[in-house]
Amino acid sequence: MDRCLGTKPSARWEMPKVLREVSGLALSDDGRLWVHNDESGIVVAIDHRTGAVVGSYRLGPLLPRADFEGIAVAGDRLFMVTSDGVLYRMTLPARRAKEAVLPFEVIDTKLGAQCEIEGLSYDPTDRVLLLACKTPRAKALARQTVVFRWSVVKGGLASPDRLTIPWGELAKGRPGKAFHASSIERDPTTGNYLLISSADHGFGLIDRAGKVLATGPIGRHHRQPEGLAIAKDGTVFIGDEGHRGPGTISVYACR
Repeated sequence: MDRCLGTKPSARWEMPKVLREVSGLALSDDGRLWVHNDESGIVVAIDHRTGAVVGSYRLGPLLPRADFEGIAVAGDRLFMVTSDGVLYRMTLPARRAKEAVLPFEVIDTKLGAQCEIEGLSYDPTDRVLLLACKTPRAKALARQTVVFRWSVVKGGLASPDRLTIPWGELAKGRPGKAFHASSIERDPTTGNYLLISSADHGFGLIDRAGKVLATGPIGRHHRQPEGLAIAKDGTVFIGDEGHRGPGTISVYACR
């Protein structure tokens, strides 16, 4: 996987206008790739093989507006997270439901006081959500990349409650010395975690204990990579914000 990410993607899909600011990706077992935008609770499902839209949804009944920075599928639940560490929990829509309003619950993890959160994934091994830290707000977290572990069973921090990786270990093999995470995803085959940094144009592959396995540049094919998903066959999907053009999803056939 680490050798694949620096190459040219095998495909690139343009997203509909509502996803110009692609901010998070997640893949469900039925092959739907869930994509959300940045500023409101709008979620679109696309076919992970073709990039075609197969469903469009909004959180409701009153559409929430927030700085949404990640999405994850946990069984029959769909989670989104804001930069302040607030989780939105809803039921995963059935495949036959092409459009729906998704009632949601709000859970404040209180992690926003420690860090600006950017990136969300789910590890079914321990049934924890992984919340990646982009910018530390607490001095104790300076010059480190932190991944918080939130138990969906307990409804609180898991034990251990975080993984901590010094920036220096994630900066090897590329220019720059920092690593501000913009997304995280669990590899369903190996169980390892892939982190990308939009600001630092790099990636880091770590194991479940936080040991760094590989690092490198994310490649010149990405202007602002914000979302990440990995299929069981090793295919990696990276979502980029579109700025003045459409948001895109790049596809890497890594295995």
